[in-house]
Amino acid sequence: MAPLKVLIAGAGIAGPALAFWLARIGCETTVIERSSAIRDSGHQVDLRGQGIVVMRLMGIEDAVRARLCTEPGMRFVDHRGRSQAFIPANRTGKGTQSATSEFEIMRGDMVDLLYEATRDLKGVKYIFDSHIKDFTQDEGSPNGKVHVTFADGTKDDYDILVGAEGIGSKTRKIMLGPSFPDPRHDLGAHVAYYTAPAQEGDSNDWITCLIPGRKFLMTRKDKPENIRVYLATRGNCETLHAAKTLAKQKAALAELFKGSEGAQLDRYLKALVESPMADDLYSQHMTQIRLPEGAWSRGRVVLLGDAAYCPTPFGGGVGTTAALIGAYLLAGELAKRWEANGGSLDTSGIEAASKEYERHLRPFITSEQKGHSWFVKAILPETKLVAWLFHTVVWIIASLRIDRLLQNLFTPEESHKLEYPDYFGLQRKM
Repeated sequence: MAPLKVLIAGAGIAGPALAFWLARIGCETTVIERSSAIRDSGHQVDLRGQGIVVMRLMGIEDAVRARLCTEPGMRFVDHRGRSQAFIPANRTGKGTQSATSEFEIMRGDMVDLLYEATRDLKGVKYIFDSHIKDFTQDEGSPNGKVHVTFADGTKDDYDILVGAEGIGSKTRKIMLGPSFPDPRHDLGAHVAYYTAPAQEGDSNDWITCLIPGRKFLMTRKDKPENIRVYLATRGNCETLHAAKTLAKQKAALAELFKGSEGAQLDRYLKALVESPMADDLYSQHMTQIRLPEGAWSRGRVVLLGDAAYCPTPFGGGVGTTAALIGAYLLAGELAKRWEANGGSLDTSGIEAASKEYERHLRPFITSEQKGHSWFVKAILPETKLVAWLFHTVVWIIASLRIDRLLQNLFTPEESHKLEYPDYFGLQRKM
């Protein structure tokens, strides 16, 4: 039988991870990416729980560990930089992870190592400077195809199309149609990330400074020569949304935070405007993707990663973890039916695999998407009193080691044993 011909739109984390697993069942997989090369930029991400298990099953743990950020933990400071509370990373491999995971890595490094792990696999091909213009699929045909038109006018047919292009997925928009309700759930805040030059004495901790007026400043340091800056605001996002060029985005962000009280804020705003390092600025509204049950796929078209279920752009490692788990589950369900049908898969088999992938993953996504609204309000305080109360609570937790107590009381994140089906028989070999 001919191999399954699969098109994956998006070469971030979810797309290459899926290509890795599809190669195990001999698929002919093409990954297209709108950018001219792998986008190796982005902020710090991490892996947790079953994401760590899947990463180990992929055999890339050594490659991930070689690029880890050595972050001691999360430190809350006041506007003068004075420490209010410190929550250390849990690197014991036991219990629940703290704010800083055992596996902290820059998004660009994670994308790069997944690309390196898949680019030479048999049946996997990457095409850059390419994206989908439109597609249709054969409705009601057991042996139908997805007919794709690319931006350059070329056309091709595929057995499966996977949309993994992130929150703004065009595949999702076309698949669901113009009358489908907007799946974006607004968290009411805007966050921006950029790089600034490091200075002697900069902490390696994850520094968090709450700024009255519904703002925060965070910094994380993954390299000696630079520091990563995070600025967020709740409300007052109109000027940020209207700014379409890099220069206008920088100016709008600097103006919005001008006069605010934050630890070394003036330094970071100066770097934003003047340092070439800050040209990697990435600014976005904090949004979740919440699709109703059954809407992660239609026919031979499936959504994966943030395109289907973005927890939030500030998700504590959940987005990366969910991308890896989702890729494993989707490929595993396809492989199970491919093998059961003697190396063939009709439309009903693809639909069944897609629905089962969603059934396995949706409970995790639903639980992780809850509670972000109150957290956004708490960490972006309206007044000095709210900021003080937040610091006080965190200080009590840290001082009394309540975080350690919680790690022992609650069910730990399982990072050694696979809790999903062992589709490829790899858990038994670990």
